[in-house]
Amino acid sequence: MSESSTFTLADVVNEPSLMLVPVVPGDNFLPVRGAHTTEIQDPGRWFEPGWVVLTTGLRFVGADPDPAMAARLVADLKAAGITALLFGIGIYFDKVPAPLVAACRLAGFPLYTVAEEVPFYVVENFINQTKSSPDAYLVKRAMWLSNELLDSLSADDPVRALIERLGSACRGTAVLYEDSGRIIESTGEGPTRLIFNELAAHEGTGSLDIGRWHVLARPLVLRGTGYTVAIATRNKAVLSELGEALLDTTQRLLGAINGINQIAMSRERHENVQLLTTLQDGISVAREFRHWERMRLFRFVPYEPLRAVMASTTAGAPLHQPLVNELLERAMVAGLGLLLAESGRTPDAEAGLQAVVSNSSVLHAWLELAGKFMDIGFSEPFTDLASAPDAFREAETARTIARRRSRAARGAGSVRGTVVMLDEVDPATWLLALRASPMTEDKVSAFTRSLDAESDLRTTVICYLALDHDVAKVAKHLFVHPNTVRYRLHKAEGLLHGTLTTTSLIANLYLAFQDEILAVQENWRDRDAGA
Repeated sequence: MSESSTFTLADVVNEPSLMLVPVVPGDNFLPVRGAHTTEIQDPGRWFEPGWVVLTTGLRFVGADPDPAMAARLVADLKAAGITALLFGIGIYFDKVPAPLVAACRLAGFPLYTVAEEVPFYVVENFINQTKSSPDAYLVKRAMWLSNELLDSLSADDPVRALIERLGSACRGTAVLYEDSGRIIESTGEGPTRLIFNELAAHEGTGSLDIGRWHVLARPLVLRGTGYTVAIATRNKAVLSELGEALLDTTQRLLGAINGINQIAMSRERHENVQLLTTLQDGISVAREFRHWERMRLFRFVPYEPLRAVMASTTAGAPLHQPLVNELLERAMVAGLGLLLAESGRTPDAEAGLQAVVSNSSVLHAWLELAGKFMDIGFSEPFTDLASAPDAFREAETARTIARRRSRAARGAGSVRGTVVMLDEVDPATWLLALRASPMTEDKVSAFTRSLDAESDLRTTVICYLALDHDVAKVAKHLFVHPNTVRYRLHKAEGLLHGTLTTTSLIANLYLAFQDEILAVQENWRDRDAGA
């Protein structure tokens, strides 16, 4: 084994078969060049620096352990450059004599116990044979570390367990990043944010140094999403000997975990859609309890409020599968009850989704993602599963409102989706949502036809109603002079055969232009907040 790949104290104490227990832990990076058992006085002069000394404590037998004797022994070993003292228990002493422990702690000298069932020759052979055949040791250690990483698959959170074991194996820090730099999991005390920044600056270079930290990184792709796994350690020999093997194993295990999750998610999604379809079709009151029990699997709490959801992608865009996956995963991570089915798989159906969600505090965080890309309607909260069909009709009404508002918002320059919860809409909005007949649309269109022919007048009237009849605000919003606003309003009043202070005229205009009015108000709030 070359000097650049020094066998260290960590290699010894981390070997499971030796069953070493730290009493005074030592520096893991200390070199180990050999091991020998001795019970003689002043053993230091018989050893080269970097050796490990084993003892059963025979020198302390027959009298109360002498603190001075213990101090001399530790001083002698430390002066000789000995790496550590391994004390065999169960022969003369059931535990390390207290004066020896105290002397090691005072001197900062590494002290470990060797279990009674582990003969000293096992420790000596492990160390001395490794020194004479380093390649065999490296293969053995790589296999042991791979097995350690494999054990993470059985953990409740396999990704976290894998990263924790990876950090332990490299004796430093391990971290899993998304392409955006968001840390999925990390362990250790390394500069995780600086590591990502440096990797990005070096265009993903796999190996680099950051101060005393030596870093090795590997990009990978799982389900179309890019990630980077990185390990960092102050012992460069670890990276040169085992870094690539550790990253290879980690990459394969992340792929295996991803595959297992996909199988589980596929099975869950199938059961999810089946249960959602059953609720949409309607169940009897007598069957509610049984369905609540089935819904527990999807994080629902029986008899806690739910909402039905109907959603469409904005502007008829396709619903991308990664978004659906992320919505499901975010609900799982946040503990949000969710039944979800995609729509739009046939040409006559809109792209979007249908769902039932828990009306819980974590719903709003989930909506931050969904609301970016979809117009979403929510029913009022309900707890009776038998009323789910009515709740979906409410959600469809709310989605109708959301889509109207979204179209108006796009006209004002917004690109986000719109979210509407039916219990939060006012009576005017509710009535407008029901104006589905052609006769109603024709009546409204006839009322606004004169303004529709004059786009400047129409826009000015809408802004005037949206901004509380404040001419100065309207002028600022439209980038015109206040007198221009007054002129346009006066001209509009002539076309409408009334004044814009008349309650009935204002009510009719609000019903005709509500979506555009709300879009202007939102745009004004955004501008005011950014000012």
